[in-house]
Amino acid sequence: MKHTGLLLSLILTVGPIAHPTQAQEHQGGTGSQLTQRCRLYFEFLGRTGAGREETFGRDPFGMGYCAGLIRGTLAVAQALMPNRVCIPTNATGSQLVWAVLQHAETEPAVGLEQDTELVLRALENTFRCP
Repeated sequence: MKHTGLLLSLILTVGPIAHPTQAQEHQGGTGSQLTQRCRLYFEFLGRTGAGREETFGRDPFGMGYCAGLIRGTLAVAQALMPNRVCIPTNATGSQLVWAVLQHAETEPAVGLEQDTELVLRALENTFRCP
């Protein structure tokens, strides 16, 4: 099961494979697109974490993309670069999303970088290994 999740994370992170005659380009989004999706994720959760239906209807895919990309990037980083990101065992998915949002708001240049780069950099800065 763990390997299936890692494989799915890699597929989601890398994106679809283009036909050899097509131009190769990144299939993901930008840092600013991810930031918008993650802000909506927190708006949906509200203070109680119970979820707000009126927010969910606005962009359910985007909210799922935010949470899934962060979890997937983290899984790949932990598997391939084990000493680069050290997440506490009790960290929640919401805390990971919050860390990415906080980093995006304090670093104005992240809006133009790829969303996976933003996530990795934010997690590295927030959850440094000793």
